[in-house]
Amino acid sequence: MAAVLSLLVLTGWTYFFAPDKPEEDPANANVNTATANTEAKKSEPTPQKEEAKKETSEEPEEEETEDADENPNQTVTIKTPLYEVKLDSKGAAATSWILIKNDSPDENERKDLYADGSNGKKIPLQLISEKGLKEKPGQAPFKLRTGDENLDKTLNQKNYSVSVDEKEIKLSGNESKEIVFSLKGSGGVTVEKKFVFRADSYIADLAVKLEKEGKSVPNTKLVIGPSIGDQGIERYTFYTVEPEAVYNTSAEQTRQYAASIIDDTGKTGSMQIAGEVDWAGIGDTYFAMAVIPAKPMAGLELKSANYEEETEPFYDGFIATITRSQTTSTTKHLLSAYVPIPTDGSVNRVYTGTKDYFVLHEYNNKVSELAGRPIDIEDFINYGWLYYLTKPVSTPILYALQWLYGITFNYGWSIIIFTFFFYSLLFPLRWFSSKSFKKAQKNAPKMQAIRDKMKKMQDKGVPADDPKMRELQMEQLKMTKDALPIGGCLPMLLQFPLIITLYYTVSIALGFRQESFWWLPDLSTADPYRILPVAFAISMVLSMKFTPTAPTVTPEQQMQQKIMTYFMPVMMLLFMWTAPSGLLLYWFTGNIIMFAQQMIINWVNKDPVEEAAGDLKTKKA
Repeated sequence: MAAVLSLLVLTGWTYFFAPDKPEEDPANANVNTATANTEAKKSEPTPQKEEAKKETSEEPEEEETEDADENPNQTVTIKTPLYEVKLDSKGAAATSWILIKNDSPDENERKDLYADGSNGKKIPLQLISEKGLKEKPGQAPFKLRTGDENLDKTLNQKNYSVSVDEKEIKLSGNESKEIVFSLKGSGGVTVEKKFVFRADSYIADLAVKLEKEGKSVPNTKLVIGPSIGDQGIERYTFYTVEPEAVYNTSAEQTRQYAASIIDDTGKTGSMQIAGEVDWAGIGDTYFAMAVIPAKPMAGLELKSANYEEETEPFYDGFIATITRSQTTSTTKHLLSAYVPIPTDGSVNRVYTGTKDYFVLHEYNNKVSELAGRPIDIEDFINYGWLYYLTKPVSTPILYALQWLYGITFNYGWSIIIFTFFFYSLLFPLRWFSSKSFKKAQKNAPKMQAIRDKMKKMQDKGVPADDPKMRELQMEQLKMTKDALPIGGCLPMLLQFPLIITLYYTVSIALGFRQESFWWLPDLSTADPYRILPVAFAISMVLSMKFTPTAPTVTPEQQMQQKIMTYFMPVMMLLFMWTAPSGLLLYWFTGNIIMFAQQMIINWVNKDPVEEAAGDLKTKKA
């Protein structure tokens, strides 16, 4: 109110008591205008000057460092059957890391890996962010941070000398290769990064020896990131998780999403993690990079920054599809983990590979043996917030689906067969619940009559312990015997944990990724034609329509039942519009099986009285 009143007073005063404008000679006015324009042009920088000024203000130190560089720039490429890595002598960092195959003890079972969007053409699966490399200064894995700005510039912006002359190194079988990057800087600074790559393993060794005037530099951190994951993903969704930080401190696994680290500025953010770090890394749904320090150390830090990226026009959800409202940009993040490591030359282990359960489960023993302490990198997998429920159930499902895949050679058929067996186990329970519901529906009118009698007696003041009132209560109890409506909810209640677990299983199982089935190009992503979500909703209506439900007596109960029958499938259609097609395939198959089972139950358990009534109606017709 004060602001509005003040605005009114100022406006009124200007309008009624405004001073007269002084008369100005037209010639002088033109001169003044020309002078002002000339001054504006002088002060306005040209685009070239503006760009040069911007580059100079952003990173003048990097240019000075490059001028003083003693070693030439060199790139070393390491090729193995599992991956391909490029190391740049500038900063001794990784500028490319392409995964080629998923690891497996049997080389014939190693699945080829490609980037997202490789349905028509095979795009290499790049894990390192090109956006991070283009930042100033560039962000890449294996750079070092000490907290000393000048020292960090020396460590990350100067070219190291390389121990090998080859530009390309090929490894096969069980071969391994050691590559040493070394650098001497001013002030008595010496640094050495020793890498060991193996042809048959996702695990690489990295030993860092950093000294200043003959003493190890404390509080040194190794950069993992930014945003290690499938760089072919154009945009992230609820079902396609953006790269996140995962770390184990004090024997407790924790994960942090990039957006949760952004501070109040809305652009960047950092987070200090307390406790000693057993291991830490960055990864998306299926791929990750983690470092296991030579010994647990405190000082883990996470840094995140967001940016907007232009995309091809897309419909962001069901409502946007209906309204034909397209979006042309998406928000992404550059998330890095600064992992504390020793600088005395101790060997740290770096895992860069898939988040396949079977691979991580096997690598637990390898990493633990190499690190000299128990390590569980299987925790890299995101089992959701119901971790203690979903992980124990998800594991046997993964083994069952893998076993079925060995027979069918397709995860789509594996899901269908798995669903058939699971719903077959639920069939006796469904049979019992259907009989209970039918009996409850048959007794519904009698139950209502008893309720009406009891209400009239209560209105007349008959006490609850009256013999007639007790007799009605006993009769009511007899009718509810073997007709408990809650029994019909048990099959659905038993399905919900499996549905939740199967969602996470489909989301984390590498086998579903880029696995085609009929018209579905990828069981881990949404149906591109949206046939399956619509079919799922229709099958849900049919399944609910023919399944016996609790008896409805009042109009309100009948309305609630209609809402559940028709409104619930519509709501599920909205929620599952972009769900993984593998999950919808399970649910759709389950609805069809339930419908078939219910038709069999209804036919076998048909009431003789109802059957006679039906025959009578037929004869009259």
